[in-house]
Amino acid sequence: MRNLDLDLLTRTFSFGSITGRVDVEVRDLELAGWRPVKFDARIGSSPGEYPRRISQTAVQNISALGGAGAAGAIQRSFLRFFDQFGYEKLGLACRLANGVCAMGGVEDAPQGYVIVKGGGIPALTVLGYNRSVNWEELLNRLTRIMQDNPSAIVR
Repeated sequence: MRNLDLDLLTRTFSFGSITGRVDVEVRDLELAGWRPVKFDARIGSSPGEYPRRISQTAVQNISALGGAGAAGAIQRSFLRFFDQFGYEKLGLACRLANGVCAMGGVEDAPQGYVIVKGGGIPALTVLGYNRSVNWEELLNRLTRIMQDNPSAIVR
């Protein structure tokens, strides 16, 4: 899927606000009992010029997927006074095999990988720290994010 509108998607699921466009790719999908046991998936910024903003709520939810970090940094700094941040690109990858997701982002970082690369003013970069995440734990994190936010909004 190409050029998906993040604003529509994030508003639908009460994830926090993200404006921009993304491409989604899933390859080598294998299911057992209708549950994924293997795949290589990634979501990342689409090429092109368009507004790119991300809310504090979305940053907190993304941080929950990749490990702690950005949410705490926001609360401890002047960034807590901003509701929205600019970004250059965002992306998250998961290669599932043997019940473990090998995680990645838009680029590598010494401490892990970059999920959101800041750009504009104010800018915020979000890092993921856990390169290997148990698949069930990742699903639990997603479930907690959805439970902590209101249910889907249908318009």
